[in-house]
Amino acid sequence: MRAAVLPQGRVEVVLAGEYRKDAEAIKKDFEQAGLSNVHLQFLRQGQPPPNIGLGRHVSAERAREAIRLALHYNRAVTILLPAYLFPPQFITIASSNYDDTVEFRIDAEALRGLQDPSLSTDQFHDLYRRLTTASEAVGGAVKDIREHSKAMVKDAEDMVMHGGMGDAKAIVHHCHEVTKHADTILQRLPPADAHGREATPYLREAIRQCQRVATFGEKVDPGVTLNPATKARTAVRAAAKHLTALQDDGKH
Repeated sequence: MRAAVLPQGRVEVVLAGEYRKDAEAIKKDFEQAGLSNVHLQFLRQGQPPPNIGLGRHVSAERAREAIRLALHYNRAVTILLPAYLFPPQFITIASSNYDDTVEFRIDAEALRGLQDPSLSTDQFHDLYRRLTTASEAVGGAVKDIREHSKAMVKDAEDMVMHGGMGDAKAIVHHCHEVTKHADTILQRLPPADAHGREATPYLREAIRQCQRVATFGEKVDPGVTLNPATKARTAVRAAAKHLTALQDDGKH
């Protein structure tokens, strides 16, 4: 008898604690989207991980609705969990049961591809499989890293240039941008890649020096913040050399 309900598939969803009071309304949202077998959990604090996992027989329509609702309630979908982890009709949103060895990061372009309403179920799962295959995932991550590395270097160079002109406010601003780019790169580096491991200490050093800049603030003499800013630029340049090697590896 239990087999009769399997085609609908279980949907497990983790949400931030702020949504607990809206549980019934949220269940209705999922039911109206064709995801009626939904089970909600709520965190005591913090934001759930921005992941989604889909079994291999989940229809494209239900998958797109799951993505839409994940974006609505959890703000982002940047990680896919491969279909082989789940029963065929299973959907999970924001699960914390899996570590980074089975997580595949995606960018906004890949997510838009999954949301394409013209994709059939077979086409959707072909794309989903490609995005949860190591070579495809690394290629997407490397492309993203390339963009952030280029922007990080530009901010580092602008930071020191403006510092030389006595603009303390610009030093603080560009160092903040350097920190954001370095943080993002650290999150997306392929963990097994030697070039990524070589770049990591330099990225962390750039962040550390920029934290010193932030502590000094924009009210001090620019000469005070220019010193750690210059050290941050040196670290950024060193990191970028290793990231260039990573990019070359990602293309072959």
